[in-house]
Amino acid sequence: MIKLVATDIDDTLLSKELTITEKNLKAIEFLKKNNIILILASGRPYPSVKKVAYELENFYPMITYQGALVYDPKTDQKLYGCEISPDSAKELVRLAKDVDIHIHIYIDNIWYVEAMNEKTEYYKNLTKLEPHIVENLLEVIERPVTKVLFFDEHERLKALKESLPEDFTKKFNIMFSKPFFLEFTDINVSKGNALKFLIEYYGLKREEVMAIGDGDNDISMIEYAGIGVAVENAVEELKEAADFVVAKSDDSGFAQAIEKVFNVHF
Repeated sequence: MIKLVATDIDDTLLSKELTITEKNLKAIEFLKKNNIILILASGRPYPSVKKVAYELENFYPMITYQGALVYDPKTDQKLYGCEISPDSAKELVRLAKDVDIHIHIYIDNIWYVEAMNEKTEYYKNLTKLEPHIVENLLEVIERPVTKVLFFDEHERLKALKESLPEDFTKKFNIMFSKPFFLEFTDINVSKGNALKFLIEYYGLKREEVMAIGDGDNDISMIEYAGIGVAVENAVEELKEAADFVVAKSDDSGFAQAIEKVFNVHF
C-alpha cells in the first residue's frame, strides 16, 4: 500500500500557467484525509517551495534545490543537506562568465544574480522570490553553494554540457530541469537520494512510495520509488523509466495517477 507520494511541482503538479487544477486539489484532499504523506520535490529554492506548500496547506518535509536540501517547513529546520564547495562553485561562475551565459547561485537560501534582466524577471515570476543583485558573484562565494543555474537557449546549454571537462562530471550532478535551465549541484545530489532519506526518515519501504515527475531531474526519484509515474508532457527518458504515463500536467495528470493507484475517482 502506498503511504507516501512524492511529486515534482512545475509541469507536474502545476500547469504551465503555474496554477493547480480543481481535480488535482481534490486529489491532494484525498491524500490528506487518508493520512498519505505528500512530499513536494522541486529544483526550486526552499523559500519558493515553502510558498507552494503553504498555499496547499501541506506541511510535510520538502525536497528542494534538486535534492540538495530537505527542509521541514513548519520549523524551517534543515533535515538533510549536500552542497558545492566554494572553490568548485567559483569554477562554475568563471565558466559562465567565459561563455557569456546568465547565471544564478544560491547560498543559505538567498538567490544571487549580477543583473536584473528578462531572465531574472522570468525566474522571479516563476519562484515568487526576490533576487539579491551583486556586482560580482565570485565575491559573495565564501560559504558552500546549494545550487548553480545556467539560463540560456537549450541548444547553447546542450552544447556546453557536452563540452564540459571530465572532472566537472565527477564533481557535479548536471541536469536540465527545463530546456533552458542547466543546473549544477554536488555530485551526490539527486531527488532520488533525497527521497531515499525521507523514506528512511519515515521508516517506510520503497514499495510504499510513489513518485510523479516530468523532467530529467525527476528520473532518479521515479526509479527509486516503488511506483514511478510520468506525466504525458515528460521527457522521453522519464517516460521510459516510469511504470506508467498519465495525462499532461495541464490535464490533471497528478490526479489521474492518484486515481489509478488508489482506485478512486475525482
